Amino acid sequence: MQAVDYIAKVSEYTKLTEKYHLIFLELFDPHRIEFKAGQFLSLKVSGEEQRRSYSITSPPAKNHGVELLVDIGPQGVGTRYLVSLKPGDEVEFLAPLGKFMMVEVGVPVARGGKTEEELVFVATGCGVSPIRSMILDLLETKKDKRPIKLLWGLRYVDDMFWEEDFRKLAEFYSNFEVDITLSKPPEDWPLCSGRVTDCIGKHEFNFGKSGFYLCGNREMIEEMRRLLSGKGVQPSNIHYEKFY
Repeated sequence: MQAVDYIAKVSEYTKLTEKYHLIFLELFDPHRIEFKAGQFLSLKVSGEEQRRSYSITSPPAKNHGVELLVDIGPQGVGTRYLVSLKPGDEVEFLAPLGKFMMVEVGVPVARGGKTEEELVFVATGCGVSPIRSMILDLLETKKDKRPIKLLWGLRYVDDMFWEEDFRKLAEFYSNFEVDITLSKPPEDWPLCSGRVTDCIGKHEFNFGKSGFYLCGNREMIEEMRRLLSGKGVQPSNIHYEKFY
């Protein structure tokens, strides 16, 4: 799909937590957008034509606009621009962009790669953004029946969001499982703690027939790639997008 320039307005601005905000951009022109789950857009963030990239967190079926998940912690030029927006403000962006996308069902991914009979998503922080788009597309739109697991690492309990949404998905779709890991958990935290990579061992994976989709900080991705390589996973079955 060729990238197109879009004009949109801020339709909703939701503060999910102190750190993570969700923005819905409703399209003016063109009125619909075509993209694949996992892709991103390039948002104009100043009058000097500065741009910043943000993954689309809404699924492709929601094509009258796009949702963006924003970590406001960095406070760079892009973050400051997005935080300043309010409902009704107009924005401009270029989309779709990027190659972090799902492999079609039953298709060997590349030379030497295996067909992905099980899907494992690993994210840290805001890296869950394109992965949410993928999971919603797989479960709700494509009705994918393969086992799908999400391992998501956050720092504190106060950083948590969408945990109820993912829990409801897991209740409705028997092939979906989610595990949230906290690196700074409270004493009574019942789930996995530490780095998200520490929790790989508590799950059973068919490493030889799984596709792994990684998004988040560089350290997590490099550690996961080393770990998966040691388990015999082919490089072409490891897909990733580095956020920082």
